[in-house]
Amino acid sequence: MFKPKSILITGASSGLGRAIALGYAEAGVTLCLTGRNEERLGETVRSAEELGCRVLWKPLDICNAQVVQSWVDELEQEVSLDLVISNAGITGSHGIDGSVETAETAHAQIATNLGGTVNLLTAVAPYMQKRKSGRIALISSLAGMQPISDGPAYGASKAGIIAYGEAMRDHLHKWGVFVSVICPGYILTPMADQFKSWRPYEFTAEQAAEKIKKAIARKKAFYAFPWQLALSIRIGKLLPWQLRRHGNQRFNYQR
Repeated sequence: MFKPKSILITGASSGLGRAIALGYAEAGVTLCLTGRNEERLGETVRSAEELGCRVLWKPLDICNAQVVQSWVDELEQEVSLDLVISNAGITGSHGIDGSVETAETAHAQIATNLGGTVNLLTAVAPYMQKRKSGRIALISSLAGMQPISDGPAYGASKAGIIAYGEAMRDHLHKWGVFVSVICPGYILTPMADQFKSWRPYEFTAEQAAEKIKKAIARKKAFYAFPWQLALSIRIGKLLPWQLRRHGNQRFNYQR
């Protein structure tokens, strides 16, 4: 079983990121945690420390490549990162009146979800290449495989993570660095709860975190869950656009 001792997790202040952090928290482990909300991040830190692990943490803007690089450089002076999990993300949608999602809302999601992933991986990968070891997990979404019409930029950002992760896995393989791309379905989190919708096979954050932890340990290159939704997406890709659109409408947000 893969037992990382030094783990960096973004988006650890709440929801899935918090659950992942606490899932790895135990004696002998150093967690390096970041998130946007300092108060909520501090709560995660305290909970992790109560479980016996050491925590190095810093609230920062994952969209700022220079800030991310500086923090990673700082961490690598103290620990050698075994595992890095890029999880930070935000969501958005069109207006209630049907107005198209604004450029500002769309760009914010792409900058955080995809841009933040790029900023993190490009900061940590050179260190892992030098050591010829390490694992990186990029948290995408089933929305990256099949976006819904109410979340175009969110789906685009998550699809970008899939493409970026697939390419970087191939590139980093020769240095012994492995990249996992993980696509969860519906998870009960404060972020997801912003928009009400039909949410079949929904997981709690803790349940999803456990599945992600196992996928990383088993060195899954690509892991999409729950399998029922992932399979339906793959089958749906074979259908004519009109039929696929009809089915996808069921997942749109309740207005």
